[in-house]
Amino acid sequence: MNDDTLQEVTEIAATVAKQIHPRYSVYFEPSDLRQELLVWALKRPNKIEEWIGPNVEAKDRKSGIRQLAKSMQREADKYCRAAKAKASGYETRDEYYYNQGILEELIANLDEADNQIGGMQARVSGGGSDPATGNNFATSIADVRNAMDQLEPQDQLMLEMRYAQDYTYSQIANILGLSDTTTHRRVEAAMKRMVRFLGGENPWVGTRRVVSNATARAVTSEHN
Repeated sequence: MNDDTLQEVTEIAATVAKQIHPRYSVYFEPSDLRQELLVWALKRPNKIEEWIGPNVEAKDRKSGIRQLAKSMQREADKYCRAAKAKASGYETRDEYYYNQGILEELIANLDEADNQIGGMQARVSGGGSDPATGNNFATSIADVRNAMDQLEPQDQLMLEMRYAQDYTYSQIANILGLSDTTTHRRVEAAMKRMVRFLGGENPWVGTRRVVSNATARAVTSEHN
């Protein structure tokens, strides 16, 4: 791999790390992920040369760059999920995927959940307990908090009013001086942004095991 190719690989690795790191910022630094991607690339010199080496024709170069970036994104996802699982005390096979229904339930119980798990320090609990109980639930609450922090303050307020305080869309609209349509649209859009930020819904529904939200229901039912 010549210097020009290595420089391009380094830039692509930095870009991928910057894109993916915000979802996992509490678990490692962007430089750690960038370095992991560079090591991955250096172990595959033949493939890198095939995609973006000096002998690749210009018309094929863009396709090669896309292929390299896509492969790095997959590798980054594996690294990030493993780092998060290790820090949180569970295994990657027990990962929690988020959809709107799960987020609605967790938002509705954020304050009670913080009390239940001892606050946000549980976010990086290193214990080895069953991932389907304490640690996974604590991590889920921390994930939701982190995702909400990415939203505009008014969007955060609207989600809390809708799901934590059980206001109707009409009530929220009236309080904030918005139309019912705008309120509904913004709440739905905010939820979709949160799902995307958290990595999207489970892409393997029906083909792999994931931790259900039964634990969340069990924990929060104690307060009802």
